[in-house]
Amino acid sequence: MADTPSNDTQRYMPDSIFKRIMDLRFTQLGIPLQTQVEVSHLPRTIDAAVLLHHETDQEKVRSETLLPYAGLYNLIEFKGENDRLTIPDFRLILGRANLYMGENRIPVSDITITIVCAGTPRKVLKHCQMEVEFESLGSGYYRSTDKLPVHIIAINELEVTPKNYPLLMFATSKQKFEEFLRDAVDRNDSDHNSVITFAYFLRSELIREIDMPLKNRLSKEALDIIIEDIGDEILSRFSVDEILSRFGVDEIASRLSPEERLTGLSPEEIVSRLSPEERLTGLSPEEIVSRLSPEERRQLQRLLE
Repeated sequence: MADTPSNDTQRYMPDSIFKRIMDLRFTQLGIPLQTQVEVSHLPRTIDAAVLLHHETDQEKVRSETLLPYAGLYNLIEFKGENDRLTIPDFRLILGRANLYMGENRIPVSDITITIVCAGTPRKVLKHCQMEVEFESLGSGYYRSTDKLPVHIIAINELEVTPKNYPLLMFATSKQKFEEFLRDAVDRNDSDHNSVITFAYFLRSELIREIDMPLKNRLSKEALDIIIEDIGDEILSRFSVDEILSRFGVDEIASRLSPEERLTGLSPEEIVSRLSPEERLTGLSPEEIVSRLSPEERRQLQRLLE
C-alpha cells in the first residue's frame, strides 16, 4: 500500500486505524505485531506481519483472532473502502509475499497470506479464474487453490461476533456496521471500548445517523491514544461541544501554543479576562509605580500609610 501514495489522503485514516486496532488486539494476546513490513531491500512493504514461533501462540491466534489458519509467518494486507482490491493489486500483493519469502528463506508450508477487504472483491473472486481460483470457506472467508494459497476476508460477509469486531468497524455495508455497533454496545463489555472508540472516529457521521449514545464510551485515555497515533486532525470529526465535554477547557488549553490561544483576541479582550492579580504577574513594584499617573501615585501612597 505504501507504493501508491497518490490517494494517501483518502486511505490514511482507515489504514492507520486498521494497523492500530490489529496492534492492540495482538498486544492483548501478548504477541508482537509488525506493521509496514519491508519485504525486500527494495522499497516495498506489506501492512502487517505476525510471527508465531511457538505452537501455543499459533493456537491462541487461531482461536481468538481473524486468522483461524495462522502459521509460523503470517502476512496481512488491508484494502479499505476507498482502496478496493483489484486484479493488479492482487498480483502486487502476491509478488511482495514472494519477495518476503525469498529474502527470509521461508518455505511455502510456513507462511499464510491474508488480504482483508472492507467490501467483497467480486472481480478478483469471480473474474480472474484464468489465473487463480478461489473457494469459499464460509462467513466471509475465501482461499485460493494455489500451492501458495491466498486468503481473502470479506468484512461485509463476516458474522457479528466479538472476535470479528476489529474488522467489522470497516464494513462498507451500513447494515453490517450497525449490526456490529449495536451488538458491541449491548454487550456492555469494557474489553470492547477501544473498538467502539475507533469505530466512532472512523464512522462518526454514520454513528450519528444511527443515533446511538456512544459519546459516554469515549474515555479521555482512549482519545489520547488515538490522537497520538493518528494526529490532532481527528478532532475535526467532533463538534465544539463534544470536544469540550470530553477534554474540558484546561485540557484543550494545554494542547494550544500561546499564539494559538491568543488568535482572534484584541488587547482589550485579553485584558478583560484577567484578574487584577493576573495583570500584575511578573511586574516589580518599581515597574508598577512607573506606570501610574501622579494622582494615582498619591492615592496609592495614602492607601499604604
